[in-house]
Amino acid sequence: MPTRVLTSEQVEELVEPEGLLASLDQAHRWLAAGLAAQPAPHAFRAPGDRTADGPAVVPMASFAPGLGLFAVKVLADRPRDRGLGLPAQRSTISVYSAETGECVGLLDGRAVTRLRTAAVTALATRTLARPGARRVALLGAGALAREHAHALAHVLDLDEVRVWSRSPERGLALAESLTAAGLPAVATVDARAAVAGADVVCTLTPAEAPVLRADWLSPGTHVNAVGSPPRPEFSEVPPEVFARAAVTVVDARVVALADSGNVRNAIAAGALTAGDLVELGEVLVGDAAGRTDAADLTVFNSVGIGLQDLAAADHVLRRAADAEAGTMVRTRA
Repeated sequence: MPTRVLTSEQVEELVEPEGLLASLDQAHRWLAAGLAAQPAPHAFRAPGDRTADGPAVVPMASFAPGLGLFAVKVLADRPRDRGLGLPAQRSTISVYSAETGECVGLLDGRAVTRLRTAAVTALATRTLARPGARRVALLGAGALAREHAHALAHVLDLDEVRVWSRSPERGLALAESLTAAGLPAVATVDARAAVAGADVVCTLTPAEAPVLRADWLSPGTHVNAVGSPPRPEFSEVPPEVFARAAVTVVDARVVALADSGNVRNAIAAGALTAGDLVELGEVLVGDAAGRTDAADLTVFNSVGIGLQDLAAADHVLRRAADAEAGTMVRTRA
């Protein structure tokens, strides 16, 4: 069987937002029901460099019998490269037939990761935000923030999208770009002003120290903590936010405990216990409660999991097959 190879540009063209959302919803339901395998990734650092921002390689595996596929994303996490004007993360996703073991797809991971991350946030927001949520705050103004604005517009009737960035110029540029795309976006001069009165707050920065404070959040706010890379040294959200939360929802418990600086710091501070963590799929299938009151503060903490990559890759590969897109490569006779 030949392997279908897709570039990030082709992935962008092939993704259909509602279909991607449905694929991710199903994947998390399978995980909650024990019908998908999602081990914790085992990151390893470059020998001799154990600094907080040193390079790391993160293999992210997953298996979904319902798709008849398993996959491995190999993520190169290099925070220092950001200072050189280069991507801090690069990845490639390989997808395999569970029946034969053949590699059926090879996808550049940039677009897949960005699109599935925003779509999972939209899924969590649809599940956890209070009814009628219309005001969104984006803390961060990079490509992930842009994608989140568009993804959230699929699940919320937006009145306002407030954008804050440590670079005011970037924040203003994103707000203007979103406005041009038809979204009601404005830039704010500080993070507190962006968060004040927001129904949904998304942290979308690679910050090593928190960019959000608990006392900025109004009752009933839903927080999506999404920007931190999968390494415990990085944390955007302080323990006090988790202490206030009625529920803390994660992609997968085993991954959050291993790789989320937000979660690990909150547990170390006594603001959270491992037993407090609820998986998104558990809420979706009704095995755990999400929001139970309009005044609840809810948190979705995501570092991303391989099963999301597999679900997104399957969505893209199916559409690519229909469109006869990509390059077919036969790796063995």
